[in-house]
Amino acid sequence: MVSWFRDYLYIPLGGSRGGTWMKVRNVFIIFIVSGFWHGANWTFIFWGLINALYFLPLMLLKRNRIHTDIIAEGRIMPTLLELLQMFKTFMLFSFCQLMFRAPTVEQAFAMLKRMVSKSLIASPIRDLWTINTDNHIFFFAISVSILIVVEWFQREKQHGLQLDPVKFPKLFRWSMYYVLIIACIMMRGMQEDFIYFQF
Repeated sequence: MVSWFRDYLYIPLGGSRGGTWMKVRNVFIIFIVSGFWHGANWTFIFWGLINALYFLPLMLLKRNRIHTDIIAEGRIMPTLLELLQMFKTFMLFSFCQLMFRAPTVEQAFAMLKRMVSKSLIASPIRDLWTINTDNHIFFFAISVSILIVVEWFQREKQHGLQLDPVKFPKLFRWSMYYVLIIACIMMRGMQEDFIYFQF
């Protein structure tokens, strides 16, 4: 999809050539059209618009081609600045995806309002210890935590489960695979179509 927009829309529009106004125009056209490509709903248009607003300062300041390396490469832990940058990126991405996933723009902002309420921290902590057969929240939290750790230490690989047999013993590797299998089985009741099946 990315190459299609680049070859058949971005480049014919002039790409990054021309003046500042043309570059700004092209960025907005590309992202808004990509939003419209996902569906005829205002949420997708807003999604494209937000992405354009995210990208615009980077392009104007000529910073869109930096920070392409692997974060904390060669180190176990990121610096405080890198940690803050990851958190900022995650929050911006989450807000954007909220608009993408919500049925309407009004519902998206209503969900955002609930997310930043006082229950943002209190509710998950309270629910973490409410173990029942309906949500398995404790098992889910532990599984996600393990996967996040593995994903971090595997960030230089093609994907998180590309485990090196030399670094990771067989017992550890198969334990990870079983955790994934069990998680899939336990969450089987939460049936939702893959989002792109809707288009």
